[in-house]
Amino acid sequence: MEIGPKLGYLPGDLTEKTDPYMEYIVDLMLKLHNEHRRAPNALAATPNGTSLSRLNPKVIQVLPINYTRGRNLEDCVVILDETQNLSREDLRTLLTRMGRNVKVICMGDTQQVDAPFNSPENNGLNWLVRLLRGNPGYAHLVLRGRKSRGPITDMVVAAGL
Repeated sequence: MEIGPKLGYLPGDLTEKTDPYMEYIVDLMLKLHNEHRRAPNALAATPNGTSLSRLNPKVIQVLPINYTRGRNLEDCVVILDETQNLSREDLRTLLTRMGRNVKVICMGDTQQVDAPFNSPENNGLNWLVRLLRGNPGYAHLVLRGRKSRGPITDMVVAAGL
């Protein structure tokens, strides 16, 4: 989901249109795997060579939420990040696209809700936990501790900004 003014129409194919939205995923993958930006079989340079936001489609496919309507995902692991910024309806739309042999991981931090229509108490992640808790095949994990992005993040969260 975009923060601030919308980017609007972007020229190019689907990959070129989604590149600006996918950079954070590449950043996280590089950090998690401690790989160099030119690691073979992991990331490929974009046509203009300025960023590495295209992922090997045989391993990982990244799609904007808007492109999931009407799809049926099967035999895969789906990671939905920033679910605290989705509405209950948006999350329902995504989760009802899951077919056979799918594992879904919904991630988020209810202290970092920044979608204008959501709150720490009323967001897709909280609805998911409230409504699915106790169902077979469902589990959730709450991570607690002092590990964060960094001191500025800690200061902003503690201040309630």
